[in-house]
Amino acid sequence: MVADGCAGYMMNDSPGGFAARRFLELFRNIYVWERGVFGLAGRVAAGDKLPFFLYDTPYSAQNRFRDLLAENAPLVLVFMNNFGHPVTRTFAERYADTFDGLRSGGFAMVVRSRADKLARSIGPDTLPFPLLCDADGVLYDLLKIPQRSGGLTAYSLEAWQILRQAKRNGYKPPKDNVLDLPLTLILDADGTVLFSHYGASLTDVPEDCDAMQALLEELDLVPEDDAEPDEDVPIYTPADEAPRIPGLEDGQDTEELDKTGVLRLFDDTFRDK
Repeated sequence: MVADGCAGYMMNDSPGGFAARRFLELFRNIYVWERGVFGLAGRVAAGDKLPFFLYDTPYSAQNRFRDLLAENAPLVLVFMNNFGHPVTRTFAERYADTFDGLRSGGFAMVVRSRADKLARSIGPDTLPFPLLCDADGVLYDLLKIPQRSGGLTAYSLEAWQILRQAKRNGYKPPKDNVLDLPLTLILDADGTVLFSHYGASLTDVPEDCDAMQALLEELDLVPEDDAEPDEDVPIYTPADEAPRIPGLEDGQDTEELDKTGVLRLFDDTFRDK
């Protein structure tokens, strides 16, 4: 995860690779700790602007975040723990299953995992949304995403249920595991934050893509072209669709109806008597 424009640096054991690592270390000090450069003195809030950067996915490298925004704004960006965590995988599957429910914007997930490791199981067609990999936690630090040690302060009831089922299936959580709490952002095309929510537990994120769509609509972020058109309200009923009234069928005697005054009620709208 580097600033947009630093794509030429490769991480390897060559002298050039060492120099690149040193450069990225220095860059990280500026990019993360000198938040005033980007106007992020604390937690990100509506009105802040995220910097453009390059990111890796399990199936492509050095993607431009500015392009992702341009193609998908308003973009719902959800930060979660590493992809190997059962809660992260559960929500990734939910988002994939309900992806068609997000009609008025885009979605991407950020995970604290290495792209090369995920590449063994995740291809370009595995998920219908981009999976941004930030194993070093550059964005997590920049956005001051909280961490919790152990599960007691990070797990909701739903998270405990997910974890319990995962353990039954063979999952073994690492000891002294530090967990990143989630963050949900909505961004416009230039990276300006339109909505920000720091989760209080691992499952404190939109439930699915239908919930994301509802959030966009609640915040009036739905483009006019995607808004549901108001239905026309008929002010009259075509003759062939009008309900049949007893006594008014063709050829039927209307004498009984005449006695009720139904047909003569508005014969003369100007009569008072």
